[in-house]
Amino acid sequence: MNAQNPAPPGPQQAGPKPQAQAEPQAESAAQGSEPAQPDVIGGPAADPLGQETLPGAAAAASRVYRSTLSSHGSGTVISSGSVSAINFYGERAGERLLAGPLPEDELRRLRRVFQEPEEYGAYRDRLRAGRLLVLFGQPGTGRAYTALSLLDDLTRGQVSRLDPRTDLDTLDDTQIGEGHGYALEPAVAGLPDETGLDRLCELLGKKEAYAVLLAAPEPGDVLSRAGRYHRAHIPAPADAVLEKHLAAELDGAPEESHDRVRAMALDPAVEEARGLDELLPAEAARFAKLLARHARDELSYDQLLAECRKFAEDQAAEWFAGGVRSETPERLRDAAYRIALAVLDGASLSAVAEAAEILAWELAVTVDPEATPGRPLFSDGVDARLVSARATAELGVEQIGDEDVPVRTVRFRGEALAPAVLGHLWQHRHNVRGPVLRWLAGLCEDPRPEVWVRAAVAAGQLCRLDCVHTVHELVQPMGQADQARRRLFAATVLDVALASPEVGTAIRALVGHWARQGDERLRWTAGAVLGRGRATATVREALDLLGAIGVWDEGKLRADAAVQVAHLAGVHADALTCRRIRAWLSDERRHQQDLGLQTTVLLAAVSVVDLWNQHPDLEGYGDWPLMLALATARPALAPELAGLLWTALQTGRSYDAAIEALADWVRGSADQPWTDALERFLPLLVHSHDDRRRLLSLIKELSEDPDQPLNEQQVRRLWGAVQGASTP
Repeated sequence: MNAQNPAPPGPQQAGPKPQAQAEPQAESAAQGSEPAQPDVIGGPAADPLGQETLPGAAAAASRVYRSTLSSHGSGTVISSGSVSAINFYGERAGERLLAGPLPEDELRRLRRVFQEPEEYGAYRDRLRAGRLLVLFGQPGTGRAYTALSLLDDLTRGQVSRLDPRTDLDTLDDTQIGEGHGYALEPAVAGLPDETGLDRLCELLGKKEAYAVLLAAPEPGDVLSRAGRYHRAHIPAPADAVLEKHLAAELDGAPEESHDRVRAMALDPAVEEARGLDELLPAEAARFAKLLARHARDELSYDQLLAECRKFAEDQAAEWFAGGVRSETPERLRDAAYRIALAVLDGASLSAVAEAAEILAWELAVTVDPEATPGRPLFSDGVDARLVSARATAELGVEQIGDEDVPVRTVRFRGEALAPAVLGHLWQHRHNVRGPVLRWLAGLCEDPRPEVWVRAAVAAGQLCRLDCVHTVHELVQPMGQADQARRRLFAATVLDVALASPEVGTAIRALVGHWARQGDERLRWTAGAVLGRGRATATVREALDLLGAIGVWDEGKLRADAAVQVAHLAGVHADALTCRRIRAWLSDERRHQQDLGLQTTVLLAAVSVVDLWNQHPDLEGYGDWPLMLALATARPALAPELAGLLWTALQTGRSYDAAIEALADWVRGSADQPWTDALERFLPLLVHSHDDRRRLLSLIKELSEDPDQPLNEQQVRRLWGAVQGASTP
């Protein structure tokens, strides 16, 4: 025997290939008069998504799950207290432009704080020459200040703002002041057509007056870019706008105060609290005011952070405000796109767009059940959608089978926007819950992990906000579904919700109840949650529950429980898991032994990349076999892990699956970072000359494989490792 790896107890059989009929006497006694069970110890259950049409579905799903949680960090965490009192109009609504002359004090402030955008000179030249300018841009980007500043430059302060309800088609020259400038964003009648704009231009020319009209581009609108009066508004850089407003707020303060405030604006905690990549001009003005108040000791540091957290919340509230007027088909599509982006943040542009259209249909039929909503074809554009949702498209990758392919991905310009949108909907828009939950459940039908896993993570955030409603309406029905992907969806929702201090205890109790008393599918779902490693207070409790699931109803869920025990081993990297598997192997009862054998085989078959949650020590191990990665990361576990695999190799009903897992290691070891680990591990499997002959026979057989032979270097190194193993 190898002195460092004593032969472990449990089902054993000497010889190169044990026979199924030569099982331990204790095992036969435990079976009593039961008929011999077939050889069901194997590895296919290592991939619960093995029936998917593309390979590597489980690994892809777990990778998306880990990246979704880690990329958002704390920004994705929505607790019941994170969305406080909402200002449904935001601070911008308090600055709403009214009809009438621009007050002198506002005009002075405009001249002091306005930061000219890059195209400002071109706007001014166009307005001077043509009297009329139509600025297209999104609200909050500084369009209004740009319009007022242009008019101020050309009229020397004779600036008026028209009521949004003004109908330009009925305007006549008696209503236009000599040499005046007018700013207007039509609300009801909208912009006149080209003929109407020509008429307005003529009226302005008669009075040597000017007008700037503001409008938001419709999705897919390309004609406005080519119109004679139209110009796209490009905002000034946010940093420059902020600097201007800070200078105005701190006017007269010593230079040290300016430096302190600038440093505070870049404070990592402040930037994280704000949660936006770049501030809109209106937000920059608001942020400058907050920083100035903090500098004057009117706001504490904690109060400043709390106010900064409202930026994303107020943006979400503004997006979904507007009453009945906001429930037109086009506004519903805007809302659907923002919700889809909040759920699928980071997915491909096409996946988000398609999910948004499906949700738009759900929203439309909820508003009008008799409606038959369709989709616009050419009147919708990606660029306008991205701008209206404060989103950006980037180059990323998604998986086709086991391979990465380049795609255009889309995300919010700020990590706080996705949780702010979900939180606002769940806490302030009750009637949206039904269509959104139906839509989330529907996204589970999409086989792409980039879609259904992200949807499950988002549903987990919603579960944290209202656990009872979400569990009743979404989680339990999916946890009892026939399809494995739907049950994994439910397990993912619960695992995300477990991190909430408010509902975590209730979720743990629910998972425990399903594990002990649920039907077959609920026990399966509970096992999938337990394997993530957060559903119990201790590893021992998780192993107790998984062990009970594995032997329930004569081992009906043995393979499903076994793979979750393997996942649990990767979450905690704890010796307790190895000891529990050994206890099952040493048990006299057949079902406990089979559970131990099945778990051992899957511990060898699962890769680190398959894990939904990973122990920090396993980070960077990529697609290493989990057993080898554990043996390398935790060397003290190596003899115990090898002992488990040795036992599976010595037992007839698990031999084929165990030797196949070992063969996969050997086949795949060429040019892999775990080659050295395999060479160190193989000698631990040698306790007798029969063990050595078995491993050498395997290496020889694989080296002579006509389709995928081992290379000479592999054969030489592995052969030497096995030959060098000591035996009695």
